[in-house]
Amino acid sequence: FLLALFFPSTTGIMAGANRSGILRNPGKSIPKGTLGAISTTTLIYLASTWMFGCIIANETLKSNKLVASSVAWPHPIPVTVGIIMSCVGAALQSLAGAPQLLKS
Repeated sequence: FLLALFFPSTTGIMAGANRSGILRNPGKSIPKGTLGAISTTTLIYLASTWMFGCIIANETLKSNKLVASSVAWPHPIPVTVGIIMSCVGAALQSLAGAPQLLKS
């Protein structure tokens, strides 16, 4: 399940790198920006995972794989749909943007 949350963040960052045709020095800017964005995203996801671990009971975390949607306000369905759509959208962005990144 954590892969389902983390995957869209990294592919979304790559979608930003795919739009690098307007950069003055893409060979230098793409790696620097991508690594910085992935580092920031990783820290945010680790912090949110740590906070869930501190706040929610261990048994609940083990039994409920969509605990983030069960504690969502006002209703859990938008969070569940958002997780699924985010994964699908990120995969499509990667497929559509890869040729542009290779061109740079």
